[in-house]
Amino acid sequence: MTQAAPGWGNLYSPVVIVGQSLCEQCMKPQEPFFEGSGSLLNESLRRAGRAKDETFISNVVHCHPPKNRGSHEHEIVNCSSFLHRELELVRPRLVIALGVDAKRVLSFFYPSARVSPWPFRAPSGRQPRSPYLLFAKHPAWIKRKHDNALEQEYVHSLADAMRWAFHGAAPVLEPTCAGMADVNATD
Repeated sequence: MTQAAPGWGNLYSPVVIVGQSLCEQCMKPQEPFFEGSGSLLNESLRRAGRAKDETFISNVVHCHPPKNRGSHEHEIVNCSSFLHRELELVRPRLVIALGVDAKRVLSFFYPSARVSPWPFRAPSGRQPRSPYLLFAKHPAWIKRKHDNALEQEYVHSLADAMRWAFHGAAPVLEPTCAGMADVNATD
């Protein structure tokens, strides 16, 4: 493992985006989705009329795994308290999980949360006590498909989700994450 990289962005954002871990090229500037797959996220933000620093972006693992390998289970468990605390501080309206590790950890943190469908459709009804969750493929997975139509659908759906979350956003008023037990308990 390398140095730690905490969450990045606006602590008052109605949107938190959670990825797996910072890739190698993101470690130096300490900015998630700085290059590469970040182009899809940046395009989504542009289409939503938002800047990257208006959101809060974090990761399941706060260190960079060597050679951009997937995170090991003990790394996910060790870092989960950092992500948990960030979510408690920000209290977003919408949490977007990018990839399977983020989906699993956020499902554990928010076991009774409402999950928005993919592609995103705006939820109806009252805001629940916990944030809405949106589970999406990691943008690196989308980029590796080399499919322009898939990329455009992905960007469009993320932009719709961000527009919805920022429109009339009010922070979640109380702590909503589950306690910090081993995330393996949900498997």
